[in-house]
Amino acid sequence: MSKASWVPANGTPQTTNLNVALAVGRQRLGDAHFQFALELIRRGQGEVAAPQALTIYGRLHDLAEIDHQALRNRVLIYLGQVANTDVTHLPNTFVSIDGGVEWDVTASLVERIRKRLSGRRNHTFREWVELHSGHVESKLLRIHVDNLAALNEASDGGTRLSELTRLYMRELGLRDLLFEPLHAGLLERLYEQIESGDERDESDDDADIPADRTESGAAGKGKSSVA
Repeated sequence: MSKASWVPANGTPQTTNLNVALAVGRQRLGDAHFQFALELIRRGQGEVAAPQALTIYGRLHDLAEIDHQALRNRVLIYLGQVANTDVTHLPNTFVSIDGGVEWDVTASLVERIRKRLSGRRNHTFREWVELHSGHVESKLLRIHVDNLAALNEASDGGTRLSELTRLYMRELGLRDLLFEPLHAGLLERLYEQIESGDERDESDDDADIPADRTESGAAGKGKSSVA
């Protein structure tokens, strides 16, 4: 998701559909990162300042600098809006200084010193961060597969699935090591769609069987066939 290097436009409806699908996919991922980052900030309240929590989140989930900055700005705007309405829900207060942000400015000197000296002694929080990162990565993979399925639909099946996966990864700036799980996830999604479609067809065929085939009628037919 490092840059919006759109699929080259050639004026065809297919290209337009691909670009729209990519844009929607980026938005879906951005919304997910925003929610997951807020979860980390809220859980880390009293343990780690929000800017540090955002840095941790960006490194854990390999966010590109442009994506991390966009996420940071969005979080700051949200926290600023919350602060204007209900300060009890603001994880860390802040003020702008020369374009920067200073957090925990309302904390007393003793509180700030205690935070500094606490270091990383909170093993419970560290364990939670590890579990949360796994949860987030799993959710992100599902979102990627959803995006790929939508991209495949937008292409009208005109692009090989492997090429479509690489196109998606290139446009969103994903790591190369994600190709195998994303490609496999897309194949599984399409397989499930085909299988569910076949099951519906079979149920439709069963529904076409006349309802007046009673046991006596079936027995009569069996008797006549023996004769």
